[in-house]
Amino acid sequence: MPREGIRPEKLAFEIEKQLKEYTDEIKETVWDIAMDVSEDAVKRLKEESPKGRQSGKYAKSWARTTDRNGIIIHAGRGEYRLTHLLEKGHALKRGGRKVGKSPAYPHIEKVEKECVEQYVEEIERRLGQ
Repeated sequence: MPREGIRPEKLAFEIEKQLKEYTDEIKETVWDIAMDVSEDAVKRLKEESPKGRQSGKYAKSWARTTDRNGIIIHAGRGEYRLTHLLEKGHALKRGGRKVGKSPAYPHIEKVEKECVEQYVEEIERRLGQ
């Protein structure tokens, strides 16, 4: 009865093949986690962003886009100009040291920190580390 196995000259090829499959599996898992967390981040930013006196365009403008470099979460439709001003506060047109300051509405940093923690925890859970 012949023994099954890998011939020595094929061993390197077989190891490389198995490592590539494992690497592809990990990449897919990490991408799936990133997509889930980014979707959650957009949802939370839409909920927690200041609505303002108008139609809430800023809060509604949050979106996620993907490209070859990864996933980008951003405020779109021209609303991106407000992100820093709302997050950090800003001086108003009427000026003055005490009167002319618009309050900060921190909402981005909090969501970012929580989503990074969620991302790391989910990677550790799914990849068993």
